[in-house]
Amino acid sequence: MPPSQVGVRVWLSRLAPYLIAALALAWVFHTTNLVALKSALANAPIGKFVLFSAFILVCNCAADVFAMQRVFHWFGADVPYRDLFIIRASTYLLAVVNYHVGQAAIVGYLYRARRVPLLKATGWILFIIGINVGTLFLLASVGASKASGALVLLRWLPVVTVAGAVVWALMLTVRPQVLVQRRILAPLFEMGVVGHVRGVLVRLPHVGVLCLWHFVSLRLFSINLPVLDALVFLPIYFAAGSVPLISMQGLGAAQLVAIQFFAPFAVSAVTGLPVDATTARAAVIAYSLSTSVVSIFLQVGLGLLCIRSATKLGMPTEAPEQIEAAAAHAVVEDTHLHTRDANS
Repeated sequence: MPPSQVGVRVWLSRLAPYLIAALALAWVFHTTNLVALKSALANAPIGKFVLFSAFILVCNCAADVFAMQRVFHWFGADVPYRDLFIIRASTYLLAVVNYHVGQAAIVGYLYRARRVPLLKATGWILFIIGINVGTLFLLASVGASKASGALVLLRWLPVVTVAGAVVWALMLTVRPQVLVQRRILAPLFEMGVVGHVRGVLVRLPHVGVLCLWHFVSLRLFSINLPVLDALVFLPIYFAAGSVPLISMQGLGAAQLVAIQFFAPFAVSAVTGLPVDATTARAAVIAYSLSTSVVSIFLQVGLGLLCIRSATKLGMPTEAPEQIEAAAAHAVVEDTHLHTRDANS
């Protein structure tokens, strides 16, 4: 394929998630009463919401770093918690633009400062990403069983999730050489089934902090979601917001999921009584957009506070895209070596 066509494909793959998220948002705004949305924002205690969100962001980062540090320890790299907190917080600045660029920066730190081979460090981060997504989908499967209307297809999520978990557990047990010999995948097989279970367990506090933030935020926007329903519905909302193809920074398809699950619990900020469908929809959109937008600004702020200290600790000064490209090049080389060894 000519280089020009390759470049076009790369750009299209990068733009596609933004376009899909933009279309979903356009549909949300088209079908939402803007007057009711403005009223929902005006009636919410935005000051309390922002302050609580700032506190939770720090707790969220702390829980995220705890899980990450444990994984690094299991792989044999003991990174001081304070250092890793600063590094992780600084990557929020990059992740706002592109989640994968933020993860590539952590790979760069492990490679430059901790002397972890590039492919091994990439494998560690791949394990963490897989655990993050897997934990959300495992928890989301509970809420998906109650999906209806436009989201009725989500009822298949528990089946798909369980099937995927079983297949992956078999792969980890059988250990096919064609996969085990790939250096980037070696850390996943090193962890095995037990390691993956431990990874999920240390990730649960992080999910718990997110649930607390959204549970309180829903109440601040007059959406009285009961505790048990929150534990059921919030993970699937997080899962929808974490899939890059349909949501960017929680904006996109996540709002459609939020309307489906949370609108029935909206009440009047004055009387506490249930409201009509139009008002309920506006309240949910106000909550969902506010949490996403505030999260973006707070992450940028925390990242700016930590970026200088992170650089002193060994955060790579080159563009994270270069680290990402170097890791991709190493993967290609690893594939070529594997193919050559298999044919020899």
